[in-house]
Amino acid sequence: MESISRTRTSILKKLEVPHEKDAVFELTPWINRDIVPLPPSRRTWGSWSFVGFWLVTGINISGWVAASSLLALGLNVWQSMLTVIIGNIIVGFAVALNGLPGGEWHIGFPVINRYVWGVYGSFFPLIMRIMLSFVWYGTQTWFGGQSVKVVIAAIWPSFLTMKNTLPTSASMETNDFVATMIFWLVSLPLLAIPPEYYKVPFRYATLSITVTAFAMFIWALAKEGGGGPLLSDPTTFMGLDSIPKGSDLAWKMVLGITTQIGSICAGILNQSDYSRFARKPGDQIMSQIICVPIMSILTALVGVICTSCAAGFYPDEELLWQPYDLLIAIQTHGGNGARAATFFAGCAFVISQWGINISGNGVSGGIDLSGLFPKYINIRRGAFLTACVGLAINPWKLVNTANTFITVLSSFAVFLGPATGLMVTDYVVIRRRKLRLSHLYNPSRDSIYWYTSGINLRAVIAWINGVWPLMPGFIAAVQDETTSEGWMHTYDLAWLFGFFVSGATYVILCKIWPIKGLGEIDEEDVFGTFEEISSVGHGHGVGASASEQSDDGSKDVDKVVSDEAVPSFEYKSWDAKG
Repeated sequence: MESISRTRTSILKKLEVPHEKDAVFELTPWINRDIVPLPPSRRTWGSWSFVGFWLVTGINISGWVAASSLLALGLNVWQSMLTVIIGNIIVGFAVALNGLPGGEWHIGFPVINRYVWGVYGSFFPLIMRIMLSFVWYGTQTWFGGQSVKVVIAAIWPSFLTMKNTLPTSASMETNDFVATMIFWLVSLPLLAIPPEYYKVPFRYATLSITVTAFAMFIWALAKEGGGGPLLSDPTTFMGLDSIPKGSDLAWKMVLGITTQIGSICAGILNQSDYSRFARKPGDQIMSQIICVPIMSILTALVGVICTSCAAGFYPDEELLWQPYDLLIAIQTHGGNGARAATFFAGCAFVISQWGINISGNGVSGGIDLSGLFPKYINIRRGAFLTACVGLAINPWKLVNTANTFITVLSSFAVFLGPATGLMVTDYVVIRRRKLRLSHLYNPSRDSIYWYTSGINLRAVIAWINGVWPLMPGFIAAVQDETTSEGWMHTYDLAWLFGFFVSGATYVILCKIWPIKGLGEIDEEDVFGTFEEISSVGHGHGVGASASEQSDDGSKDVDKVVSDEAVPSFEYKSWDAKG
């Protein structure tokens, strides 16, 4: 038994993530290099890096169909675009707001949830986000594979008509499988690139996909000689029996707005996984507030116009919602010049899909898995695991056959909206943007984030209160049934309802049942996260008195946390210069 124990210990030791000898922290089940507060050397994203990030992740296949999918609700093109505009303006502010703790304290989603939910309670939102990363990595891999198919078919047209050796139950053909595997395999080495080095690849990806999208937009308008039938007569063309009016139209547009928010609610939730790489806190604010809605709105507009125009000049084709379907149609109806154009366009969409899938799902899953098992999983290992699980779930079946499953995924805003509301209100309203970093990595009663056996019951109650009113509508949507109009309208509000109800409930609970340790920060820069600067100006004052509180939240005494000499520096905040 002793030899087995030694062998097991030896194996576990070898499985531990690499750890620098000169690191300012010890590798434990609660901390590693990838979830520790980032030092200045790893914070390389400036304002333009965030612009590039959202250009790559904004101009993509999912964003292309954002407005087109709303036409099925009975909205016309301009009503659909209005919902896209309103929804994405809200997204821009939500992204910047929920990215504040990452930009100011340089910690990511896994660690942030320790002060919201408690050191053990944080596992719940973490697991929820990890599962979404698995599924979305798989589905975006499928979309990327379709773009690869466009590229291959541009060189070898016979690829589109190659013999299918797969059974009908596979839910795809042989050429789909080949293209998807190529996309997946080429993605693997890209997952090894640390996020702090993304700004250079973002530049090239941004240039290629932006030029391609607007070239397709101009070409479609010129070829059709106008906006196409979806703009001129959408009701007849879509086969709709009636046009929504009055309150019905208003609720359809509300649903359209929340659908836009829900489509990116997972990215809003873990935004600090990216904002923590900001060189200074302000770098992620205005760049995202401005860029997020602009890119999403323009992409949706390009998508719906191209779809509408294609319906005019390819009348025998079904509506070409997806850009890869449009490119295949261009290959089919065009000559050698058309194939050359679709080759370059297909390459741009492949690069775009790599951008959104690697940064938005692969790395995100890697960071969150690293937060779950920091001693054995870092970002790189977690990203590879996300890629493997994403492929193993057979994304082609989910996309092509599992309508109920896709409905569940699309409705996940029901659960993520309340979680986001908790994060924002806890950090901005309750804690007034002050954290004690060292206690976030201390899973003991000594930590001010221990709460009740490691779980913040206030967060649990507030989250449930934001979720349960949405469940009747959620269940009806999943089972394709109907319920009362009131429940359905509540469900139509989805993310917005959950965000505000859970957030408000949490604030009330914290007033009734105060949290101890509010206002406390570390006396020293424990993790080497902040540069030493003159103790002047504004910011999170290091060395300021931390108000110690009793378990009921009442202030007992104001005193410094440590009797040691207070260092003469401040944490960098809004006025930081580097």
